Amino acid sequence: MNISMAGIDHSMAGIDIRQRFSLAKSRQQQILQALFHMEMVEGAVLLSTCNRTEIYLSCREGFSPDPFALFCQAANLPFEDCRGLYKVRRGEECFDHLCLLGSGALSQIWGEDQIITQVKNAITLAREEHCADSLLEVFFRTAVTAAKKIKTTLRFTRSEASVATKTLEILQNAPDAPRNVLVIGNGEIGRLVCSRLLEQGFSVSMTLRQYKHGQIQVPEGAESFDYALRYQEMPRFDALVSATSSPHYTVDWAEFSRLAKAPRYLIDLAVPRDIDPACGEKAALYDIDTLGREEFTRERALLLQQARQIVEKYRQDLHKWESYRAQRASGC
Repeated sequence: MNISMAGIDHSMAGIDIRQRFSLAKSRQQQILQALFHMEMVEGAVLLSTCNRTEIYLSCREGFSPDPFALFCQAANLPFEDCRGLYKVRRGEECFDHLCLLGSGALSQIWGEDQIITQVKNAITLAREEHCADSLLEVFFRTAVTAAKKIKTTLRFTRSEASVATKTLEILQNAPDAPRNVLVIGNGEIGRLVCSRLLEQGFSVSMTLRQYKHGQIQVPEGAESFDYALRYQEMPRFDALVSATSSPHYTVDWAEFSRLAKAPRYLIDLAVPRDIDPACGEKAALYDIDTLGREEFTRERALLLQQARQIVEKYRQDLHKWESYRAQRASGC
């Protein structure tokens, strides 16, 4: 299979570097189109999450590029600055990686549940942009099926694995028992965090952008107020969680430092960062890397080995499809 991928993730780079490669949907669309129209490229998929940016390319036989070099060309980024920050995989290694990735086995938060949806969204976007060829379509579909099998067979965790769960754990284990929480960001992650906190008896408020009032369904039991009033309202909260796709800080040090009373805990779930790191001088600050800092245990190593055994079966399915396609192409 002439598929190659390159990616930068949490295992190779911290959040300060990863956020340089975090891509909004509109930017992904532009880069996909640029990649797809390169000579010898048959298809392209981009996966951009808090913890990784990965490029998958299907190329004509005989063409074996460095996908990250082409990505930098398409994104108008200096490739020389990226050396040593990413890893290239090809063929079967590429497929094995995507299967394990979709299962959550390669995530910062072991066994997390959001990644499989993000993988599905990546191939969906490529399809909508007419940038996914038949090989990438089957490649991703088979990998997602394998990832689901891994999750249902091995049961990585006894409870839900997500940033919402980790956020809840931080606040529940805090020594001074914070109870009032402000959530900035009403996307999927923000609403999930809000719901989990409400279930555990926290008092939660969410900010809403003025132009989105009435468009967003705030979880039942949560209050809401305009985003523009966030600094005015902050003093009444013990903790603040921010999870937006904003390119700018939602909590800026210049404004935060002037608060007479500020939230004692700040949890930043965004990449690029939502909260100015300087705010850590006035409050306990957690980011996406902090939440994912977990020990790789012997039990996890065994589960990973078992996951690779499951992947083997789906790799064979992919090879069967490739053989069938080759036979049809040759007229046999």
